[in-house]
Amino acid sequence: MEKTSYSFQDCYAVLENGSLRIGNAVVERSWRMEGEIPAVCSLKNKKTGKEWLDCGKDADWLCARKEKDAFFHEDFLSGKPRSLRMEAGSDDDCGIGREHLKAAVVLEYADCQLRWIHRIYPQTAVLRSCLQVVWKDGLGTKEQEEQCALTEENPGEKREMLPVMGTQFYAPEPQGDYQDAFPLAPLHCKWKSVSFVDRTDDYDNLVHTDHGIFNRRESRYINGNLLFAEDPLDKEGLIFIKEGPTPLAYQGKVKADFYVKGNSVFPVGWGFDRTECSRAGALTAYGSSVVFWDGERGNASLALQDYHRALHSFSEQKDAFVMSNTWGDQSCDGRLSEQFLLEELEQAGRLGITLYQIDDGWQNGTSANSVNPGGVWNGYYAVNADFWEVNPLRFPNGLEPVAAFAKSKGVRLGLWFSPDSSHEFANWKKDSETLIGLHRRYGIAAFKMDGVKLTSKVSEENLTKLIQQVLTETDGKVFFNMDVTAETRSGYYGRIHYGSLFVENRFTGKFGKWPNYYPHRTLRNLWMLSEYMPASRLQMEFLNVARNQELYEGDPLAPAVCGMEYSFAVTMCANPLAWMELTGLNEAEARVLERIIPQYRQVQSDLLSGYVLPIGEEPDGTAWTGFQSVKTEDKGYLLLIRENSSEETHRCQLRGLADCRLKLEGILGDAGQRSVQVDGEGRAAFTLPGAFCYALYRYQVEKSEE
Repeated sequence: MEKTSYSFQDCYAVLENGSLRIGNAVVERSWRMEGEIPAVCSLKNKKTGKEWLDCGKDADWLCARKEKDAFFHEDFLSGKPRSLRMEAGSDDDCGIGREHLKAAVVLEYADCQLRWIHRIYPQTAVLRSCLQVVWKDGLGTKEQEEQCALTEENPGEKREMLPVMGTQFYAPEPQGDYQDAFPLAPLHCKWKSVSFVDRTDDYDNLVHTDHGIFNRRESRYINGNLLFAEDPLDKEGLIFIKEGPTPLAYQGKVKADFYVKGNSVFPVGWGFDRTECSRAGALTAYGSSVVFWDGERGNASLALQDYHRALHSFSEQKDAFVMSNTWGDQSCDGRLSEQFLLEELEQAGRLGITLYQIDDGWQNGTSANSVNPGGVWNGYYAVNADFWEVNPLRFPNGLEPVAAFAKSKGVRLGLWFSPDSSHEFANWKKDSETLIGLHRRYGIAAFKMDGVKLTSKVSEENLTKLIQQVLTETDGKVFFNMDVTAETRSGYYGRIHYGSLFVENRFTGKFGKWPNYYPHRTLRNLWMLSEYMPASRLQMEFLNVARNQELYEGDPLAPAVCGMEYSFAVTMCANPLAWMELTGLNEAEARVLERIIPQYRQVQSDLLSGYVLPIGEEPDGTAWTGFQSVKTEDKGYLLLIRENSSEETHRCQLRGLADCRLKLEGILGDAGQRSVQVDGEGRAAFTLPGAFCYALYRYQVEKSEE
């Protein structure tokens, strides 16, 4: 085997002497390449010198696999590959991610080409991989015809609904596939799994965790995108990441994210089989990543943030904004017109809103959510070839006057859009052309992607192609709000890093039988998610708290009791979404927002560009809670929140700080403290004067006098 090597900055990929090595200055991974399938060999933290894998004969392994195969699928990879080569170059994933080395090891099998893709980021302890199968012509024709007969009208057997979280004990070994393998060498590791829930219209407990120790006699399946492993003897750890949807949206035969046998971890579930791949031509399995961390346990959170920032580089234009959308007042599309939007934009400019999103109803076609009857939720082009033209009745002059007025007010425009889910997003090219045209004609900066219904791995691939095409053709000037509120979608760790997440629909009016907006619950979901997701990529709502007060009568946690300023404040460590008709605000509430939004905007980008992590107690309506934005080792921001708590002063555990004094600069809220002492355990005492109070501070560690 001739030596092939590629490099980018400190990243490298080397294929020589029957082995593959990938890595950078801080981490390295290697495999043996001489068998039918590459075999795992080493996983090393170069900074500490720790070797994480034991590939000897006594290591825990699957009974059905004689070799330490790096991956496996029963439908592919039969026999020894006919050829092996490597291709590589720098890449930035359509301008969204950090520039990195992308290396593809190409293995030619009898019935398919396997592209084993690795991504290595400079000076970052993150290694990502995925498997792409390219089917060869003339194979699987009968299966292809049978599978093509399965449409939305004849979807075949319904997939079994699985538990949202937890583990399945003493489960049989995976027979069908796995996409990565980690036979761990340390004997005393602890583990923690994290599972997420989307479909937030129905669910309000979005994060679930489980934990335990690795035991040589135990085996289990784990549902969850994240699996943390920590060696307590040296305080080093790994984070295994399954890059895919939540358990509510598994595709193909996937039933779990990880299989653990003894000390070995196997990310499982490619998401497709021979039949689906043969008719699609090429499909990419769910990805597998490993993240290294060492030192304090809190460093795992920072390492996970580094992973996210490798996939999605922070951008002030795309990751620090205040958006408005009228849908929260539950008029649906009933009020949309040119005059209404001009009045809304006038108010948006006054309040300091930076991005105004026109929701469902701007288009010529009628969706199922319209106040008008006869709407549809997919198959848009079949119903109306001009579905995505501008509605001529509501906007007889087109959107040009609206776009021009928005620009004059310093407000960018966004639009709601629902890509056509029918036939596995077969119209993805047409949809991408529609979005590109809307951007070029009206300067649309953001598209809310709603109505998505993923029915297969093919549908996932086509939706991703749509997004990538738009990003490429607009030079990255467009970004996406990916709605995770309903249907079957990509969740939090699927291929959703191309934009922000529209996390939840919440209303002060009846949603079903009851209102479902409470500021403390919005805060809780942000607090829970921000431990594992960049807060800058989460859109969290605040509503017109003066509406529908009669539906909350006697409730001490009602939105009106919390107040407008507090309801906005709990979203400040995400991207705040004014989920309301701005023209429906009373003058008092409008003046509150007019005062605080411009002040917040002065620090928003700096605040969100830090590592934003939860601090304090879990929000429940009566807690002391908040967030810390870690900018460097000695400076950052603190958002302290006192819910309906009787405790005036609270000692809060901070991140990465101990035995120091902080200088505090008040920015918003009841930010009256000028300094605070942090004790040896990282706790500091803060005071807020009453219930539903907050304080936003910029902090700096004071230098000690020697």
